[in-house]
Amino acid sequence: MQLAHEGGYEAVQMRAVAERSDVALGTIYRYFSGKDELLIAGLAGWLAQARNRIEAGGVKGVTNEERLSRLLERSARSTDSYPVLMGALVTAFGTTAPSASPLKLEVEREVHALVVTALDPGIDIDTAGVARVIGHVWSSALTRWVSGIAPDGSVAAELRHAVKMLVGEPVRAG
Repeated sequence: MQLAHEGGYEAVQMRAVAERSDVALGTIYRYFSGKDELLIAGLAGWLAQARNRIEAGGVKGVTNEERLSRLLERSARSTDSYPVLMGALVTAFGTTAPSASPLKLEVEREVHALVVTALDPGIDIDTAGVARVIGHVWSSALTRWVSGIAPDGSVAAELRHAVKMLVGEPVRAG
């Protein structure tokens, strides 16, 4: 992750990872067939750590909308701080290699679990559906931002909009 943070996707070379981590190159290849898998596994681990911290501290807010918005706003701010790393992670996540699928599913499970931590289980909503849609919006917004199509702050704005539409109080068109 540090190599990706410093130099982006192209800077992540398996030999450099082995040297930086003081692990034999063969050992890394035993677990990962290439840098896409390595970066996706790093993303899954990063999300798991974030989820564990958030679960331990709770999410402040009275409504599902407040809690989920705060959680995602905080997450989006942290990603905005690392545009080079996010570009590398989005590039890696775009791989179509079948060997990366289990790791991509792990990322999806972590995003799902992260979103669900902010939702009140006592309220009758489709938490799995909300988590799935938020994951899609997040992925799309990140892709647009790192590719320069959308401006800084757009990831948070897209997530806020999605949260409002999915779990906010209904608003009548006037």
